[in-house]
Amino acid sequence: MTVSIELTPEEEARLQAAAQEQGLDPAECARRVLGEHLPPLKPGEATRALFAAWAAEYATDDPKEIARRNHEWEELKAQMNSTRAELGAEPLFP
Repeated sequence: MTVSIELTPEEEARLQAAAQEQGLDPAECARRVLGEHLPPLKPGEATRALFAAWAAEYATDDPKEIARRNHEWEELKAQMNSTRAELGAEPLFP
């Protein structure tokens, strides 16, 4: 995500000085300062955000790709159920 903000000349000078002191470019320095002052993530929030990013990255509307993925999913479920059956356990995917 890109955020653009207007800084006062004083804020800009302070950011430049802090960045130079830390050996960072001003954008990275601002990102770190912001990250240190944001509220912490709720449990599981980072994982949900990662899964959402993966879903967006791999999203497709190609029917062949969707069919391939569905076929892989069905094979995985069948293999998991087969393994569980060999162990005398209930299937995960009825």
